[in-house]
Amino acid sequence: MKKKGWIAAAVLLVVALGMFLLWRTLTPAGTAGEKSLTVEVVHGDGSTRTFEMTTEAEYLGPALVENEVVVDNQSAYGLYIQTADGETADEAAQEWWKITKDGERVDTGADSTPIAPGDHFELTLTVGYDGV
Repeated sequence: MKKKGWIAAAVLLVVALGMFLLWRTLTPAGTAGEKSLTVEVVHGDGSTRTFEMTTEAEYLGPALVENEVVVDNQSAYGLYIQTADGETADEAAQEWWKITKDGERVDTGADSTPIAPGDHFELTLTVGYDGV
């Protein structure tokens, strides 16, 4: 019975290592060096504010915090954007900040969204969790 336990543990370890390596391989990489990008914040009332920024960050989250576009609100999963350009999402009303790049949905969190020179992102205050 102990032998089966050790085999199961070894298999689990190999699977976990394989998943970690796959994650590292498939994670998008940011561009090193100084770059300029634009972030447009679309508020709940429809007004917008455009931030032109220069950063050496490779990912969007650190660039947003560094340029004070968002409040640094780290969670166990990375940056959680609750406040952007002074407007705080009301979670009780199902409000949240959606990240898009050139109008297209971004399927990564702010801390894992790579940035390159000339990128244009939008942070839009969104209401409702259905039809994300």
